[in-house]
Amino acid sequence: MAVKGPQPMTAGLVAVLFVAAGLVSVGAFIAAWRRDLTIALAGIPLMFAGAGTAFAGVSRFAAAPAGGGQLLGQEVAVLLAVAALAAVVLGVGLAGREGRR
Repeated sequence: MAVKGPQPMTAGLVAVLFVAAGLVSVGAFIAAWRRDLTIALAGIPLMFAGAGTAFAGVSRFAAAPAGGGQLLGQEVAVLLAVAALAAVVLGVGLAGREGRR
């Protein structure tokens, strides 16, 4: 039996949480492993991205069909992205200031 047209690809909650855990663990490894502050700061956005992925994935699969509560996880993910950006900007600014001394 031939399938007509491309089939949509779906990811389950377990796959989303595995990706989120992988992002958090890689970010923590980078932040803990590197001694240079500017390189160690590269792990912070990865950890925040993992947390945002987990929030968006859980809200996607836990939302009621007619409720529309799916946006809460996406809003938290955007808030985490902004917080990660602010943390990196602050850290790079401090590292740049410390490097001039």
